[in-house]
Amino acid sequence: MTSRFFAFFADLLLRRRVLVAVLVSLVTVASVMTFGSFRVNSRNEIWFVENDPQLLVLEKFERIFQNDDFVYLLVQSDDFFNEEILRRFSSLAEDLERTVPFVADATWLGSAEYIEGRADDVVIDDVMPSIPTTAEEMAEMRRRAFAEPLFINSLISEDGKTAGLLLEMGRYPNRDEFDGDPRKLIGPAVREVLARPEYAGLELLVTGSPLIDEEMDHLVAREMTTLMLGCVLVQMLILFRVGRGWRGVVVPLLVVNLSVAWTFGAIWLYGYELNVMVAMVPLLLVCVGIGDSMHLISEFQDRRDAGLEPREALVAAFSHVGLACVLTSLTTAAGFLSFLAAPVRPYRELGVYSATGAVCALLLTFLVVPLFYVPWRTRSEQGSAIAEDQSEAPKRQWLRPGWRKQLEGHGNRDDAFDRLLSSVHALVVRRPRTIVAVFTALAALAMVGVQRVEIQSSTIKLFSPRVQLRQTYERVDELMGGTMAIEIMFDTGEPNRVIEPEFLRKMERIEKFIKDYPRISQTTSVLDILRQMRRAFHENRQEYYALPETREEVSQYLLLYELSGGENKEKFLTYEYDVARLTARTRSLDSRDVEHFLDAVQAEAAAVFGEDAGSIQYTGFMAFLGVMAKRIATGQKRSFAAAALVITVIMILLLRSIRTGLISMIPNIFPVLMTLGLMGMTGIYLDLGLMSVSAIIIGVAVDDTIHFFLRLRREFAQHRNYSAALERTYDSVGRPIVFTTVTLTIGFSVLMISNVTGMVKFGMLAGYAFSWALLADFLFAPALVLLTRPLGPERD
Repeated sequence: MTSRFFAFFADLLLRRRVLVAVLVSLVTVASVMTFGSFRVNSRNEIWFVENDPQLLVLEKFERIFQNDDFVYLLVQSDDFFNEEILRRFSSLAEDLERTVPFVADATWLGSAEYIEGRADDVVIDDVMPSIPTTAEEMAEMRRRAFAEPLFINSLISEDGKTAGLLLEMGRYPNRDEFDGDPRKLIGPAVREVLARPEYAGLELLVTGSPLIDEEMDHLVAREMTTLMLGCVLVQMLILFRVGRGWRGVVVPLLVVNLSVAWTFGAIWLYGYELNVMVAMVPLLLVCVGIGDSMHLISEFQDRRDAGLEPREALVAAFSHVGLACVLTSLTTAAGFLSFLAAPVRPYRELGVYSATGAVCALLLTFLVVPLFYVPWRTRSEQGSAIAEDQSEAPKRQWLRPGWRKQLEGHGNRDDAFDRLLSSVHALVVRRPRTIVAVFTALAALAMVGVQRVEIQSSTIKLFSPRVQLRQTYERVDELMGGTMAIEIMFDTGEPNRVIEPEFLRKMERIEKFIKDYPRISQTTSVLDILRQMRRAFHENRQEYYALPETREEVSQYLLLYELSGGENKEKFLTYEYDVARLTARTRSLDSRDVEHFLDAVQAEAAAVFGEDAGSIQYTGFMAFLGVMAKRIATGQKRSFAAAALVITVIMILLLRSIRTGLISMIPNIFPVLMTLGLMGMTGIYLDLGLMSVSAIIIGVAVDDTIHFFLRLRREFAQHRNYSAALERTYDSVGRPIVFTTVTLTIGFSVLMISNVTGMVKFGMLAGYAFSWALLADFLFAPALVLLTRPLGPERD
């Protein structure tokens, strides 16, 4: 019945080719016209699903304290305390504060607050009210700079050769107030100032999350084009070798490129915005979407080799592989849709994009192949065909219960490739137990590696070490630290609770714990203001650099701080004194170190605050990395489990047997184990770029398994002999399975030239996984079939 349906469908397409061509053209043009209307969104909140707890904390932090974004700039010299360097750096700070949008404060050594007691008064002034012009003034500035612990390794290095400038961002406009991502304006403005002639010769290093995000967007845009062209070129070279003519090259490439266009048209219809993960869509579709057209074309060519006319050959090809193509596309789409189980919004959207693309590739395969592979009939021939349709003649041959004998043939092909497949068949028939034992041992060995897989969520490590921004980031980290930050909010829920001495002492214990933690470069909070004010109020004596002892003193110091011109209190304390902020800056940490740090801080907070520890909330870049590390692990497990479950159900229903369906899934899970095992054994960590690797492997690898098992079931139903059925299966689908695997492997290998480390690893691991999938389909699965005989007893 299914074969008849696809035969009828093929004949219908052939009789309505003009309409098909017009529809394909119209949809393509409409899709291409949407390209200019997409909006790119790379704000921090895109990484969270709706009502995500971490997103709610971030939104709360931004309502209270506006922003945690910053740009950090360093200048290197033989000695920063030099009149010319100070003058140029001061001018640079002013230009950046004036030019860069959304800057709330620009802090460097000259503009940093310096609190000092004089006679009976407290004076709050800049460290450098004016550029020093004498040796005495320069010495005084040096003294002030090194007298304040907050400045060391933040605004000035211990050796005095490197100075820092911190641009803190204010509140960004929301989507209703600003069209686009406001963070994208920061990087160009910074570079425009730094490129001015007056700052030529300064040894400057600049980094910060807005610049990292902007560079990632530019890198993805550049590489999407480069990698797409590279992938198409590689596919073209492969198709020249295996496509058997110009149509075998043009048609598959046309199918995948049109599917990319249609997918972006669908994204526009969905109302989605583009994010950093959209770069994966064209590459996935070019590599994955080419399989259906190759199977259909290969079957068509086999029928032509058997002596059929083009029209009959295409109808026969549709009837034999049409169902398999539909099912492979559905399982691939199911693999992609399993991304919806991941608690990361860009991956959920990537799953929808890619699943849509897989369906588009299937549809275009069915629509485009008939346009090229069957000669278009003349008008008189069309008239004859219409007359035949309207006659009372018997049903066409493709509707008859049986097929002509030549439809079952595949020509007289006997080349090296066929001899190789015959050897594989002979090996499987002679040594099924040995093959199963070897693959089982490999799977057990891989499980050891699976247990060693580590997770890495650092965004800067998504860049290749060749990328200049990553080099700058690591250099800044080496010189001063502070490239990462965590924001801690102490929300008491009661007005004036923060200024209670008991609460402040508990907060100080958390601050000390963080300061003593390895690789922490600096902490800042309202505690620093209170200690500085108390010291200044007691003749600048260092032994008084401690927290006030009574609530009255706390209130007095905070009031005096504001009356003296202090401007930083609102950065760390709300107006009602109910929420306090503590910022900790640290050198770059791996995800495992970030997770350990956050766990340690939370444990200390629980010990210090007891039941009130739940009111302490964490956000900022470091908290983001800690959350993402957990989300990567969760997303990997959920998406793989969802893909495996859905595809297993599909296979069981397709093969009409629980046992056969489960056996067919073994060779699809095997390449996932081998890939994760390799990662664990070699130290390749699981990051944002590889979170979906397991689901993609099983979703794509199952395609060839479907073709193999569907043909095996059909051949066994005819011959009732497992060896003969396997031989016929190798002969019919072995060649296209190998070709699609080679196409996938080499196509994904193009990713290895990328400057995004996640793509490089994905390209390498995908080829490794699909190679194992091919071996499992050709060796492991047939050996299991011979040993378990899931299709029933053989005929004597």
